[in-house]
Amino acid sequence: MRCRILVLCALICLFVILTEARQRKVSSRSGSRSLAARNGNRIHRSNVRQRSGNRLSARSSRSARSPRSKNLKKRGLNAGKKNRRRRNLAKKKEGRRKRNAANRKSKAKSSSSSGASFATLPLDFQQNFVRTTDDLRSEKVFLASRYGFSFAKTSGSARLRNRANMEYTCKLSIGTPKQKFTILPDTGSSNLWVTGPHCRSKACQKHKRYRPKKSSTYIKDGEKFGILYGSGSVAGVLANDTVSIAGLTVTNQTFAMTTKEPGSVFTTASFDGILGMGYTSISVDGVTPLVQNMCAQDVISSCRFAICMKGGGSSSRGGAIFFGNSSTSAYSGSHSYTYTPVTKKGYWQFELQALYVGGTKVSGAVQAIVDSGTSLMTAPTAIYKKINKILGCKETSSGECWMKCSSDVPDVTLVIGGKKLVLMGKKIMVRVQTSKGKTICVSVFIEVPDEPLILGDAFIRHYCTIFDFTNNRLGFAATTYKT
Repeated sequence: MRCRILVLCALICLFVILTEARQRKVSSRSGSRSLAARNGNRIHRSNVRQRSGNRLSARSSRSARSPRSKNLKKRGLNAGKKNRRRRNLAKKKEGRRKRNAANRKSKAKSSSSSGASFATLPLDFQQNFVRTTDDLRSEKVFLASRYGFSFAKTSGSARLRNRANMEYTCKLSIGTPKQKFTILPDTGSSNLWVTGPHCRSKACQKHKRYRPKKSSTYIKDGEKFGILYGSGSVAGVLANDTVSIAGLTVTNQTFAMTTKEPGSVFTTASFDGILGMGYTSISVDGVTPLVQNMCAQDVISSCRFAICMKGGGSSSRGGAIFFGNSSTSAYSGSHSYTYTPVTKKGYWQFELQALYVGGTKVSGAVQAIVDSGTSLMTAPTAIYKKINKILGCKETSSGECWMKCSSDVPDVTLVIGGKKLVLMGKKIMVRVQTSKGKTICVSVFIEVPDEPLILGDAFIRHYCTIFDFTNNRLGFAATTYKT
């Protein structure tokens, strides 16, 4: 009986010892885990040792210095080293990430503050590209349409050539490439024409011809054309092409190519064609004149032109024709003009308020026309007779009035716009040579029955004339040079 009790006591003691050992092991593990949680899962060498120690204490009945305990300790040390390496590597990556973020933020700040842009875009480049005049013109058209402005010149001027005080001509081009012509600017008509390729008249054989097949901008029209001048006539067909004068270009301009130039008038002429500069109302076939197309196409900003002529019969003293402005100060010495309104929009017609020869009034108010295509001056029969009587010249059957070049001739005064415009007496005498070789002088006035008084080149040589389409008026400025 006693033995049973001892055995029972021994079992109870053993049970108690094992229970206490298990409780110590559990408490040791929970304590190490809570410490690791408080320290952010950081594992120190002491933790490893503690766990090792707990394991060793739980196995106190075994040898503390067994080979297995040594291995466990070594593994714990290696695990600690690896954890430290991971932490250090994680710290380095986090620091690098923060530095990169800070650099990006500082670059963004400096970029926004300085306004600089660091974007780079490659541009294509075409090798061996040849730029043409058409490319440049297309680019100008594109820019003009985008920004609402024009690259066209707003004005231009062309030099006039003087042939014996009888013809004043200038240069004009038609087509692409340009075909150059010598033309006579005529304010007494409104059509542009040049010698055509199929004209067989004697006059055509002596002048330069327009060749439509050589122009890439030529447009066929084919409508028949005919015009009668006071000194001759021409016939032909209409065409369309680019026309340039004084550095200014008009596209799709209608003009005539002559097929007939009868008579001797144009045979001796120094020009290849005529540029009409009157109103559209007197244009044959209703063709829009060149200057009006300049205005319509915004080639010139001011719809007007001016003509200044020099005397002396020398090509170097011909004067100039101005488009889009009235820059005649080189000839008139000022920008002050006497203006008068146009009374009838056809020719450049206005009211001449009075006409004096010397101190004698030979005419009151009468209609007059400025005509650059007429070399002299005309007067109705009644006025013509009065002028000749005062001049003392001798009338001929051909409608001329001869006088001695040594004659004392009085001044002629024209009243325009309330101001007196004076032509000196010696300037209304023209030296000519007769068929017998004799030199005489004739009056610049010729008779044209029942016509308005016409002021031709003999007047324009002394007064630069402005032809203003915008205000429908004429302006006159006296020249300051000797003619």
